[in-house]
Amino acid sequence: MKYDYVIQNGYVIDPAVGTETVKSVYIRNNRIVEPPVDGTVEDAVVINASGCLVLPGLIDFHTHLGYQLSDFGLNPDLYTLPNGITAAVDAGSGGTANFEGMYQNVFSRAMITIRSFLNVAATGIITERYLENLDPSRFDEKKMALLFDRYKDVLLGFKVRVGRNTSGERNLEPLKRTVELAERFQCRVCLHATQLDAGYDEIFRIMRKGDIVCHIFQGDNQNNILGGSDHIEDYVYEGREKGILFDCACGRVNYSNQIMKTAFAEGFWPDIVSTDIIGFSIYGPKIHSLLSVMSQYLAMGMPLNDLVRAVTATPAHIMGLSNQIGTLEPGAKADIFITKLVENPMDITDKFGRTVHLNMTFVPLLTLKEGQLAYRNIQFDSFA
Repeated sequence: MKYDYVIQNGYVIDPAVGTETVKSVYIRNNRIVEPPVDGTVEDAVVINASGCLVLPGLIDFHTHLGYQLSDFGLNPDLYTLPNGITAAVDAGSGGTANFEGMYQNVFSRAMITIRSFLNVAATGIITERYLENLDPSRFDEKKMALLFDRYKDVLLGFKVRVGRNTSGERNLEPLKRTVELAERFQCRVCLHATQLDAGYDEIFRIMRKGDIVCHIFQGDNQNNILGGSDHIEDYVYEGREKGILFDCACGRVNYSNQIMKTAFAEGFWPDIVSTDIIGFSIYGPKIHSLLSVMSQYLAMGMPLNDLVRAVTATPAHIMGLSNQIGTLEPGAKADIFITKLVENPMDITDKFGRTVHLNMTFVPLLTLKEGQLAYRNIQFDSFA
């Protein structure tokens, strides 16, 4: 049987189907395919992944990819592919006034798979020099309807930010209106919640099953998941039971190592592990990349299988792309990441000065995007 690539001897982790074992992965015509019945392989590039982890291509669910159209924007492919990321979600960089330009000029031209949330504010999130206008009376609902019709396969829902530094005196009013709009358009809400004047108990009463709350480990004041206590408050667990999804979306400043330590001690893992990476935080001291976030969470006790699920199967499901990405099952796109945990001591310090020490980090070795070789570490010489 003819194949394009065969990846052999790697430890395959695919939480979408419960696979965690040493096995081979076969690729033909940009898809993962069944192994040969008779065991013979012809004309394939054989990759020896012995001692490595073979994962579905990673998905960074919280990014800002409006490259050259926003102060925050990253070049999608240059950030993602060298870090094993083959799909990403833009977390509301564009609003009704500029989303179409971002899609046509950046998202649609990228090699990686991109989905997006539409910011309820017309200008989206384009600079730190001024904030988006979150007055619900200024939301352009007519343009929203046009965009959701035109880009129904790209837009996952609405993005809204609340907190003292974003919605200000309007507090949760923008969130309430956004949820009403999401009901109308039958989509999800992705909520940025930091520097809160309201508690999560009030927020979770407004949000619905399938909605996503970002920066869940933020610690700007006592309005966090601990609520000023030494444990996760009951209403957080009730929110999870309701079906609200929790995204870490660490970013440069939107996390507390102490709150994460407390949550992880209770076995409270985020549903989604993402970066909130932006143009001036990539490869920085607090957040290097998705791999540094993964390395930190593994060091703090998050089980490897749950960690991989949070960067593959779960975001793929939310994106409506299960069985296409986020898995290594036959029929899926051949989005594949080969990595290795290596000894590489490093410290990650949050904005409060609390440090987590890492002994091991994920090192990227090879990325395939739809069966095309998109990145290879110069030290990974395992082709035959």
